[in-house]
Amino acid sequence: MDEQTRKKGERYYRSGKVLWVVKTGDRLYGKVLGTYPYYPAVNLKTGESSCTCPLGGDCKHVASILVAYERGTYFEGDNLSELNPEASAWSFLVHAPELALDVSIKELLFSLRSDESGSETARLFLRTLGLIEKSGRSEYLHVLEEVLDEFSTLFPDYLLTERLRKSFQSVNSALQRAR
Repeated sequence: MDEQTRKKGERYYRSGKVLWVVKTGDRLYGKVLGTYPYYPAVNLKTGESSCTCPLGGDCKHVASILVAYERGTYFEGDNLSELNPEASAWSFLVHAPELALDVSIKELLFSLRSDESGSETARLFLRTLGLIEKSGRSEYLHVLEEVLDEFSTLFPDYLLTERLRKSFQSVNSALQRAR
């Protein structure tokens, strides 16, 4: 990997585009927000890499998960993590509510800008809302309220929009009563 790619990966890491990294044996797997969400992988022993970006590997997405690994920002997975590294990452993230909320909000905001159907945004909205409800962290609700307003603008005629609004209001009310 050339120095310029390595520097781009460093910038991606520093700007918070690396959502998670899972290490399984000699392999790293990650999720990185670029133009789209990308899923790089690296064999630490051979240096061979792959990525779902157009370059297919040896890219800034691969470099960014290597930077995360070098800085100790990864989860240690088991041999089944190779089959679904994202599920493995979330099995760790749910035990770190602040980190899980941070990752979920980043994914949600990214999806809002790129999801043409609204489906992924709705899924991420509900996951983030559930994390807020379970953690009692009502200070994050303002972000979801802004997302909901934007979602309503993008998809005003979706019945789903009203369902998201009702779910938001229900959690918001429950958290206000709990105060």
